[in-house]
Amino acid sequence: MAGQSKIDKLGLGAKVLALRQDLTCEEIADEINNRYLPAGAEPVNKMTISRYCTSHGMTDMNRNDISKSVTNFDALGEACKVRDRLVKRTNKMERFLDEIKEDEEKLSEYASINNAYLNCLRQLNDLNESVSKIQKEQLGMSKVRQVLGVVLTTLNKYPSVRAEIFEQLRNSEVYETIRAI
Repeated sequence: MAGQSKIDKLGLGAKVLALRQDLTCEEIADEINNRYLPAGAEPVNKMTISRYCTSHGMTDMNRNDISKSVTNFDALGEACKVRDRLVKRTNKMERFLDEIKEDEEKLSEYASINNAYLNCLRQLNDLNESVSKIQKEQLGMSKVRQVLGVVLTTLNKYPSVRAEIFEQLRNSEVYETIRAI
């Protein structure tokens, strides 16, 4: 068994390849480690799953992502940081304008610099809003994944019903959308 992969040694090759039709490599690793890993066996990771699937010709997947991770973003915290920067900038601007109110050349230079800075802050705020919207969508997708996980776990108790549902889904026009979730 020297040339055999870890997954084949565990006797889980067919299960991994079947799961790869609908799950990411990280989701498969979680599923294998939680439900199918023999007692005392070392857990598999997403890269092991990815290499196994690639070595078995599963390279042109619609869901090539290996990971299901989501980056956290504190939209409120970032908005507060932008607000704090604006307040500091405004206070600094007031003091400086009082100092140079008679020098038109300095006023003009300062106005240009200040406008550029305010445009950067506006773009940063727009970016924060975009990221917040994306994060909201990802959170919704995460909740849908959790619901589908419960449904799939329940369906595992009824293999014939599960097979029928998956067959209907595969023939459905929304199958790719469901796979992406």
